[in-house]
Amino acid sequence: MFQITRIPPRKAWFPILAALLPVCASAQDFTMRVTDPNPLGLGVFVPIVPLLPMGPSIAGGAEGGIKGAFGYGLGVNTTYDSNFNLSENDEESEYYASLTPWLRYVSDPEGGAPVSLIANYSPSINAYLENSDLNEVNHSADVALSFTGSRTNASLFGSYNQIAGSDRLTNSFVTGSLFSGGLQANRQIAPRTSLSTSLTYSKSTYDSGDLEGTGVFTGYAGGMWDATSRLGLGTSLRYTRGDSDNSGVFEAWALLAEGRFRASERIWLSASVGPEISSDSGSDNNLSIAVDITARYLINERWSWTNSMRTATVSAPDEAGYVVNNYFFNTGLQRQFNTGAMSTGLEYNFSEYETVGDITGSRDDEQNLALFLAYYRPLFSERLGFNSMIRYTLNDGERDWKQLMVSLGVNVSF
Repeated sequence: MFQITRIPPRKAWFPILAALLPVCASAQDFTMRVTDPNPLGLGVFVPIVPLLPMGPSIAGGAEGGIKGAFGYGLGVNTTYDSNFNLSENDEESEYYASLTPWLRYVSDPEGGAPVSLIANYSPSINAYLENSDLNEVNHSADVALSFTGSRTNASLFGSYNQIAGSDRLTNSFVTGSLFSGGLQANRQIAPRTSLSTSLTYSKSTYDSGDLEGTGVFTGYAGGMWDATSRLGLGTSLRYTRGDSDNSGVFEAWALLAEGRFRASERIWLSASVGPEISSDSGSDNNLSIAVDITARYLINERWSWTNSMRTATVSAPDEAGYVVNNYFFNTGLQRQFNTGAMSTGLEYNFSEYETVGDITGSRDDEQNLALFLAYYRPLFSERLGFNSMIRYTLNDGERDWKQLMVSLGVNVSF
């Protein structure tokens, strides 16, 4: 029977990469991050391939009389941004630095315990050369409590992130926070059949300007049948409800056909596709196609190729009376070296603006294309590493802008 992929603690998200988040693939998507029903990547079928290699494992032992293991370290990053405010005609460059200590606790570093807890905390101390009024400390924390039984798996999770960076849907530099919390469970009811369910609530808040965040609740229930040892088929029902001062309440129901395919450890595919009926304040129902696809192909021991596609809806943060229907696609190649790794790829977002209720008017849709190249290598030992990234973005829409970001950093784990 297919099993949901569970990344062992030593392979889970490693906090030293937190310093890279402002310039990695989701750099300009603060507005859309609220629509992710699984922000910690718990129980995913397709194995997570990090942008850069993981740090050293947290294995064995206990410190301070507390069962489990602690990991801690420090990241230092400097970034050049050619268009700090995402301006169309008056580009303003900026240099800034981030100092990011991190702390991690794993209750079951060796794996195999029926109950496990993983917690991360990472403040980021940011300093800007030209915009010193933005100097501040941003806090990020997450926790996941998981239960693994003979036929049932369940996880309870929560995360909080304070974020500062450019946002492509507001066409500006923003500060804000994002909270997410939820519960997910999977139950095997027969040798080849399982049921799963999840409930997630996320809330975004902007600290700058007159921008309005969105609260999004997502409920999911579905079943999966393993047709063969490689192929799983199923169906699910998903309910989404968003609430914002800018657009009121918007809801959507989606009936999804689900498929999973795995060929040894080389090919992994997870797909959810189906019709979605949505409605918002004072408007008729709209029919669209909901898509969530992730694929990974291990070309050989050195190369891997990942792809994903997803649709989501969120309230427009900068203008009342609009919701944004977003269509996302990315593809990337990862190359492992004897000492280090490289990742390159592209992202494309098409954001369609739709009026709500009796609002009349029109706003240009946004098309956003980004190319990125990242490189990592250890220095002297596996505990010390150098990272770098180049990202070039083109935006066509309400504002036409381009942006080049270059980041260099050093991460150390103790």
